[in-house]
Amino acid sequence: MTTAVLKNAVVAGASAAKECRPKILLVDDRWENLLATEKVLKPLQADIFKAASGNEALSLVLRHDFAIVLLDVQMPEMDGFETAMLMQEHESMAGVPIIFVTAISKEDKYASKAAEIGAVDYIFKPINPDILKSKVKVYLDLYVQREEIMHLNATLSQSNEELERFAYICSHDMQEPVRMMNAFAGLLVDMSGQALDDDGRRYLNFIVDNARRMQKMISDILTFSRVGREDIVLEMVDCEDILQETLSEFGDVIQGSHAEVTYGPLPRMEASSTLIRVLFQNLVGNALKFQNGSDPPVISVTAAREGGFWRFSVKDNGIGIDESFRARIFTIFQRLHRKEDYPGTGIGLSTCRKFIQLCGGDIDFTSTPGQGSNFHFTLPCKEAPQS
Repeated sequence: MTTAVLKNAVVAGASAAKECRPKILLVDDRWENLLATEKVLKPLQADIFKAASGNEALSLVLRHDFAIVLLDVQMPEMDGFETAMLMQEHESMAGVPIIFVTAISKEDKYASKAAEIGAVDYIFKPINPDILKSKVKVYLDLYVQREEIMHLNATLSQSNEELERFAYICSHDMQEPVRMMNAFAGLLVDMSGQALDDDGRRYLNFIVDNARRMQKMISDILTFSRVGREDIVLEMVDCEDILQETLSEFGDVIQGSHAEVTYGPLPRMEASSTLIRVLFQNLVGNALKFQNGSDPPVISVTAAREGGFWRFSVKDNGIGIDESFRARIFTIFQRLHRKEDYPGTGIGLSTCRKFIQLCGGDIDFTSTPGQGSNFHFTLPCKEAPQS
């Protein structure tokens, strides 16, 4: 489904860009010059607009988006330099290339003035038709490419929103039937498990395990799809308190694996308590899960101030991550190991990154296979006032 959406988005973006022909604005007080320039540029795939004065050009700028402007320097009432400066006051002209054309202003000071205004070129009459056409074509091609990218981004953004909305609806509606399936499978184990033979109990355990795994995946998808759809509530949170709550949730795992978990002073800051909890649950949970052989897990959680951000670090001595997996590690549903070896849904880290980036921070990691990983994330530094 995702591949089909991406393909449709590319086709739609390219088609929309093709329908939008670039526009060229020619400005010259001599009509014969306008007609001659139009004739040179007519073979290009563009719509050509002509203006005989600065005021007429400004009027056209208000009604059209142009890919490039060819502007005569010497004009009565308003010269090309003044016209260009007034043009650039309009939002639609931001980044639009302007080529100044002149027959007499060949002094260096005029070329320098054109450069200060932001002109991309300053050429003299009589104009070589082939050179002019090739120069204009370069900017038209750049305009078309930029429009294609903008259309494609807009289409992809819409497709992503539709996919996330679909994931939200599906995961929300699937919660109850999966919860019931999990509950009744558990009842069947308790009430009739002993009446089954070995194969029957094994099959029943498959049902129970997969129902629980599906329930966890649906819960993770719902969490992922909610990020960005619901307002992020900022409040003063004590990161150390949230970490302690998270560690208590993992109490049995920590005790069973003889894990050593240490943490330095963590800040009280303005943040989303849900975000901090999701981060610690995933990063500490992964550190406990991806153990390195028989060595007990050693996990360290620290935080340090770096400019306008707090930089958190969750370091472990686990199996580590090969550098070749860097592009996949934060991608949703991407797993690096078989579920039989390390259970999980492949959604946790992608949720962390999505959440963090919405809050203005980022997340990354360093790792050495066989020696452990260090996941570090940043959040804007909005500390709680000291009491």
